Amino acid sequence: MFTVAQPTTIYVGNVTNRVKIGPLTGNKNLAFGVKNIAEEAILDKGHDLSNDSSAFRLDFEIIYFDIQQTATGVSVFHKTENETIIRIKGILYSNNTKPKEYIATGKSSEISTSTMIVDEGGGFNQASARSALKKTIINVIDKLL
Repeated sequence: MFTVAQPTTIYVGNVTNRVKIGPLTGNKNLAFGVKNIAEEAILDKGHDLSNDSSAFRLDFEIIYFDIQQTATGVSVFHKTENETIIRIKGILYSNNTKPKEYIATGKSSEISTSTMIVDEGGGFNQASARSALKKTIINVIDKLL
């Protein structure tokens, strides 16, 4: 395995949405959001961001992003668990070579209970999605840097 020196300045390059099924297939806003979260996570880890891709460049591929809903109901009691599942591949380039890549899977759960059955449609909760995205991106950054 090729080991890279610890980079201090990183350029966040391309973020590609490779999601094949679901409502986020081909969504360019998702790629833009991942880039922002990645830049924020890199700064949180104590690295600097660069506008120059000549040294260290980190690209991301969003492989899977969906919500899995589990509902349980007994009489008037209702419990819904929404689990946001994300799979992201990170690729670290050094001087245009591909020394390292890693695929991380992240999950974020939201559980709601009620005594009346209310249909919430199983849509994405932005806070849950952002939490899962950030955890997954930090996992990728930790493994690659």
